[in-house]
Amino acid sequence: MGVLKEISMPSGEIRFLAGEHGARFPDCNCLFIDDDVATVVDPATRRDDLECIQRERGVGLVIDTHYHVDHTRYNSLFPDADIAAHPADAPAIQSLEAMAHMVGIEDKPWLPVWMTVMRERWGYTPCPVTRLVSDGEEVSLGKNTVRFVHVPGHTPGNMCLHFLEKNAVYLADIDLTPFGPWYGNRYSDIDAFLASIEKVKTLRADTWYTAHGDGIIEGDIDDRLDAFAAVIADRDRRLLEFLSEPRTDSQIVDATIIYGKRWDPPEMFEYFEGLMAGKHLARLERAGKLVRVGDAWRLA
Repeated sequence: MGVLKEISMPSGEIRFLAGEHGARFPDCNCLFIDDDVATVVDPATRRDDLECIQRERGVGLVIDTHYHVDHTRYNSLFPDADIAAHPADAPAIQSLEAMAHMVGIEDKPWLPVWMTVMRERWGYTPCPVTRLVSDGEEVSLGKNTVRFVHVPGHTPGNMCLHFLEKNAVYLADIDLTPFGPWYGNRYSDIDAFLASIEKVKTLRADTWYTAHGDGIIEGDIDDRLDAFAAVIADRDRRLLEFLSEPRTDSQIVDATIIYGKRWDPPEMFEYFEGLMAGKHLARLERAGKLVRVGDAWRLA
């Protein structure tokens, strides 16, 4: 059964749509704002629910908080809607080749396999971004006003959404899950992610929505934001412990410090584990804690 049995006049309600499979990749929790401008945020939940919304209400605006396919996979269900995104992420929403560049895999031998999986298994469809939005910009949907909050790190254009009248915030992939922050693309940035978490602490809301994990959280979340950020420090700590003796890049990947275990296909695991671990290595080198000697990393 679809999320809506009957829709008449816009209610102004923010409706939480739980993602399939526990909102794990390639799905996420998303929002439907039943307003004068019917709006869907991160359309990557149950297709039947999204089709029902489009059929019964007709969506005027889609907001993509960032370019990842588990937030954009059903953009194409809303052909008459504006698609809003940050300029830094818009190219990857509009082109799979641009996404491959932003992920950092355009030169990988397994790129064709990745592109096929993106299209055929995960449903990526390029769609034009017709509305570019920036930090602090406010858009009226009718009964609701959404303020865009730029929080880079996960992706360069990653955004949270503050619904002012409801005093509710959609955190997207600052998702407060035990796994912690994810920064496995070429232009992802650990320090920017940490700064974005601090920026979220300046927001005050009664209700918080996450794209993965719990989905709906009420009240103060500062402790949970601190715990989420602390995962980065814990990865630093475990990496430094592992480097009590010199280690090569491949040995660091085999230690699975980020993911905790290997997964298939192995070449993709090795890329994403290596990229995220590499961002820690570069950060620790800048801090004077590590040095690279030949093909190995060692404590400074």
